[in-house]
Amino acid sequence: MKWLERWQSPRASNWLLLRPGLGHAPWSWLRLADGRREAGEGPPPSPDGACVALVLPGNQCSHCQLAAPPGLKRDEWPLLLEERLLQPAESIRCGCVSRQGNQLELVSVDQALLGQWLAQCTDWGLVVERCWAEFQLMADTPAGTALCWQRSPDLLLLKGVTEQSRQHWLAWPTLLGPNLPAPWPGLQREQFEGAWPPRLVALERLPSLFDLRPARELRLRLPMAPGQWRLIGACALLGLLWSGLWLTQQWRQSEVYKAQVVAVTGPLTSPRQAAQVLKRLRQAEEDRQLRLRQIEQLQAALQQWLQAQPAWHITATGFDGQRWTLRLRGDQPPAAATWEAIAKQVGVLVEVVGGEDQLQLVFDLGAVS
Repeated sequence: MKWLERWQSPRASNWLLLRPGLGHAPWSWLRLADGRREAGEGPPPSPDGACVALVLPGNQCSHCQLAAPPGLKRDEWPLLLEERLLQPAESIRCGCVSRQGNQLELVSVDQALLGQWLAQCTDWGLVVERCWAEFQLMADTPAGTALCWQRSPDLLLLKGVTEQSRQHWLAWPTLLGPNLPAPWPGLQREQFEGAWPPRLVALERLPSLFDLRPARELRLRLPMAPGQWRLIGACALLGLLWSGLWLTQQWRQSEVYKAQVVAVTGPLTSPRQAAQVLKRLRQAEEDRQLRLRQIEQLQAALQQWLQAQPAWHITATGFDGQRWTLRLRGDQPPAAATWEAIAKQVGVLVEVVGGEDQLQLVFDLGAVS
């Protein structure tokens, strides 16, 4: 009867954790099965019945703790972060880590990136059941302490709780130096390194940030009285009439749609040419959105660097559609490797020009590093 016991007891301790790589870097995976750990990079192994979880990279998600107005719905959470992240609410996906009264601890990630990661898992034939931020894998710490995870030579992840019991997360590029911003210098830190934490939080009790389960169809079978059947027939007839009116309206609008396409693409001789022109326009819009996201990531990295270097400040910025130019003024200019590391994280190239007390940075968003 061993097979019956195995069927009755879910193997909740078996996990396959997947973490996307940045840029062209490979994915990382960690398989936990029957108390054993196996880690690697590239395409993951077969889950063999394990629960698959997508782990969001720490430097690709945002963590905020703020007050929410009464009655705020789940799909309205992105509105709270729209001004903080400088992104449209419809472009981000939000999940809740904890909730105390009207205080929400939210984690957000770019909706397009999340879609790409889930699509890659689908291509591998994996069904993702849970989704967590990388910081959630680290164990909770008492007030006044923090965990420092040297996840790679160029990235440090910190998770800690202040004396006021407020939780903080920070993804810190190591090339920005050892001087961490507040409140981290005042916290007692425990350090470890490696691709994955040596001690993980209890994954079985860790709720998923997002509900990734497909919608289920609900079938209701109710007894029908004769009058109800007549009502259903009348509704069906009205539905047919409405469908006929809708089809007629669509036929009348066809010329209007054609005129709208011509207004965008210009006079064309065939629908195929129109489709090609629309495809080029759509690609141009996607390129523009990509560059905007790259600028937002560069702004976040530079803001962290400026917080750690109070002697420096931005004097001018400019963007010509492909190159983002900044002028900085201060003293003791950092090594060029600092800017190269920031540009590498975003996947662009940077040119540094300047002397001792001023710099000009030109980030080429059209070039790939």
